Amino acid sequence: MCLPPRRRMRKPALGFTLVELLVVIAIIGILVALLLPAIQAAREAARRTRCSNNFKQIGLALHNYHDTHAVFPPGVIAARLNLGMPAPRAFPGAMSWMPLLLPFMEQDSLYEELLPYMVTRRSNHFPSELMNTVIPGLTCPSQGPPKTGVMHGTSDPPPDYNDGFHGNYLLCHGNQQVTESNSTSMNGLFFYQSRIMMAEIRDGTSNTVMGAEIITIRERGGQRDWRGRYYRADHLSSIFSTHMPPNTRTADRCRTCQADNLEEAPCIGSVDPQYIFARSYHPGGVHALLADASVRFVSNDINTQTWRDLGTREGGEPIPAF
Repeated sequence: MCLPPRRRMRKPALGFTLVELLVVIAIIGILVALLLPAIQAAREAARRTRCSNNFKQIGLALHNYHDTHAVFPPGVIAARLNLGMPAPRAFPGAMSWMPLLLPFMEQDSLYEELLPYMVTRRSNHFPSELMNTVIPGLTCPSQGPPKTGVMHGTSDPPPDYNDGFHGNYLLCHGNQQVTESNSTSMNGLFFYQSRIMMAEIRDGTSNTVMGAEIITIRERGGQRDWRGRYYRADHLSSIFSTHMPPNTRTADRCRTCQADNLEEAPCIGSVDPQYIFARSYHPGGVHALLADASVRFVSNDINTQTWRDLGTREGGEPIPAF
């Protein structure tokens, strides 16, 4: 008697079906889409905190400088907007407030290296390795890698080739446009040859802006942009105006800046007048350093007149909450 052949039992298939796999992928994609904005927001919040801390340290350094010298450092060491100091005066050429502040920012060794050039030579003769020294506390984390000088020649020390390190934090000269005639008599705290004492801040230190952020623009197509440079500050580069509110669409005016109308930091080439406005990569506003060394995040929507009034040291204007 022949028995029928035994049927083999099929084992159930292991793994996902195509439909199940597609469902899992779709769920993962939805979760990633939900999480990414939260992660980016957390990272930006951390960058904003670091940026605020950077500015706080600058404020403390300015106060320590004032405690030592009984006056704030000049905004720019230059004769006027378009004229540097003649040699052989101490600190000839045109430098910003930054090199003078180095000993109060834990940068004593760099200051000692710069000092011989500051005393005996024009600032545009600083050796390139010194001019390109990056000060981390002067760069906003949201800016990305710091901007350093681009060589436009082959000799070193450079006569006019290297603009040096550019930073994101400028000090306030007031709410005016800078012209050749008014550059040494502005209504803010830091301008050409300024020597402002704490007692001259009659509007109150909590109602007067000392500094704010800017966006620095890297060289594009051989064009240069001087905004934010510190070691060489002839013409406008290291001080800003509160004439227009933060992140305004109104273009800056500088001697040398990118000719293309960049949306994030538009600029028009101009010799006289010149002005730079506060800008940042932080959504919604900029960090502002007040004269009491506190840091406030100022909204783009701040009343324009309030922002202008905050830029003056003794305008006598009533300042509403901002």
